Amino acid sequence: MAPITILAVLAGCSLVGSFSLIGCPHTLAVRATRGRRLRPTPLRALVMRQLYPVGAPLTTGNLAVSSVHTLYYELHGKADGVPALFLHGGPGAGCARRHAGFFDPTHYRVVLFDQRGCGKSTPRGSLEGNDTPSLVADCEALRRHLGIETWDLVLGGSWGVTLALAHPTKVSALVLRAVCLMRTKEVLWLFGDRGIGRLPPGGLHASSG
Repeated sequence: MAPITILAVLAGCSLVGSFSLIGCPHTLAVRATRGRRLRPTPLRALVMRQLYPVGAPLTTGNLAVSSVHTLYYELHGKADGVPALFLHGGPGAGCARRHAGFFDPTHYRVVLFDQRGCGKSTPRGSLEGNDTPSLVADCEALRRHLGIETWDLVLGGSWGVTLALAHPTKVSALVLRAVCLMRTKEVLWLFGDRGIGRLPPGGLHASSG
């Protein structure tokens, strides 16, 4: 795998640099291409800021990617800006216009799209021909349709991280948030009865009230 730039927000640290991916039994691990490991930066040391303002999209469209599926997409930001792709979570969550706010609209040409069966893509909820290789191929089809040579930046969150890491070579940089690799133990922790479901909700209610 050719080195690309990755910013990964993991449990309690952030890492940025040019990396090759390596396996790890508990989390995504990254190794600097020059053979050195980067020192983690505590998240509390990072500067927190509001999302960028989001206006009406530059354009919207639909792209047929199979005999079954048609993708809905939106373009935001600067018409001739640096191409950036947002990959939503779920699987199945769909995009919201506010997701364009992760990107500086004076610099990036932001592409949002609803993955197969999600949001405004049709047919909604369909699982036919809806698998990871097909979703990766959809990213490439959308890139070619929009006349983009390379995604300068791909931002993936949760399931979008899995999809971003499965993406082929036409990517210069990744930003990974809420890292989830969809391993069996992660899925069971999220949706089984021995993971997040065992956590008392009192703290959440107190912080949101």
